[in-house]
Amino acid sequence: MRIYCLEIKRVLKSRRVIILLVIALLMSVVMAWLPVIYEDINQYDENGNKVAELNGLAAITYKKSLRLSNNGEVTPEKLKKALIIYQSTVSQYGENSLYSGDFPKGLYMEKVFPVESLLGRLPEAFSNPKTGQAASLMDIAPEKTNNFYKQTEQHLKDIMQMELKDHPKAQEQALKKYAEVKMPFQFYTGYSRDAFDYVMLYIFLLVLLCTAAATPTFSNEYQTGSDSILRCTKHGRCRLAIVKVFAALTVFSITFIICLLLHLLISNLAFGPECMKTSMQMLFSVISLPALNLGQLQAVLTIGGLGSLLATVSFTLFLSAKFKDSISVILSAIVVCLLPIFTYSAGSGWLGFILPSGGIGMQNSLLYQLTGFNYLHVGSISIWSPYAIMAATVIEIPVFFFLAVSTYCKHQVD
Repeated sequence: MRIYCLEIKRVLKSRRVIILLVIALLMSVVMAWLPVIYEDINQYDENGNKVAELNGLAAITYKKSLRLSNNGEVTPEKLKKALIIYQSTVSQYGENSLYSGDFPKGLYMEKVFPVESLLGRLPEAFSNPKTGQAASLMDIAPEKTNNFYKQTEQHLKDIMQMELKDHPKAQEQALKKYAEVKMPFQFYTGYSRDAFDYVMLYIFLLVLLCTAAATPTFSNEYQTGSDSILRCTKHGRCRLAIVKVFAALTVFSITFIICLLLHLLISNLAFGPECMKTSMQMLFSVISLPALNLGQLQAVLTIGGLGSLLATVSFTLFLSAKFKDSISVILSAIVVCLLPIFTYSAGSGWLGFILPSGGIGMQNSLLYQLTGFNYLHVGSISIWSPYAIMAATVIEIPVFFFLAVSTYCKHQVD
């Protein structure tokens, strides 16, 4: 334990580590606040004249005040009432006027804006079963909302038939998982979908920073020659290697948890803690498979991000034990961090999800895999991509931990 504590102190005294950790902490605040800054809305009087331009927290508060009556359960009755208001208001000017700017601003803010977010999932649910093209709100009969939740299940069957026609097992798994989703959905207006993109981007940058900070763990001592002295001590090989790896993983895990929790705390307080009760189906796709609300989704992303961090840092420590210079280590580690993004874009299938950093990035990230229908196939077996990501990190953490220790013990001093 004494060696472990001393090693943690050594890691925290490194100038490179201190600088990178300070950057990570500052970024947690900045990136949590960015989606708040981009929130804006105009305030109009009864005659449709603009009286104020609101930004940031003021815009969020005003938007929530206009949509407050929609909070709570998304019942068919509430959807029907909102759709009738929307159609009766928009029919006077035509739906195209909403996009051309010809629709009266005051009327829009009074009647249309308050119900738009509540109705946002209807076009998807009632989309064309053959093409998947979203329906227009003006073309959906209000009476159809009585069967909204049955329609979401049917829409999922239609999408699975289109995307996974040759994989009946995957279709069966998706329908079984969707059956666990709690209905009626919960909806509390306010939280921005962009805020989740910033969460995933921040996790990606946080992993990059921790990876860069971990690169000199072994290789730096190879370069300075201090490793030759340490190997002559009583516990200078296996035990020292285990302590070094544990200490690095401890420091970067705590850093990740503190920084990400700070990021989420700022974001959630800005948009409103009550928004965390919203069903993820109301913010993303109406047929998203997980039975999670936004707060639970954030918890899953935090656990998944931590797993990717530990797997990536463990892999970096293995490289650090193998190579004699930090430049080779950091270049190799960054390439591995970025590789899933490019392999996913290239449609490589498994590779983009089983790499240590497979759960972080952009469209390949755990967030978009949880809201999508990517299944990996091995013969007749189909595995949902989030399961593959999580399983890969659980396996890779101990594997690369062992390889880092083993490689260090086998290192030959020139």
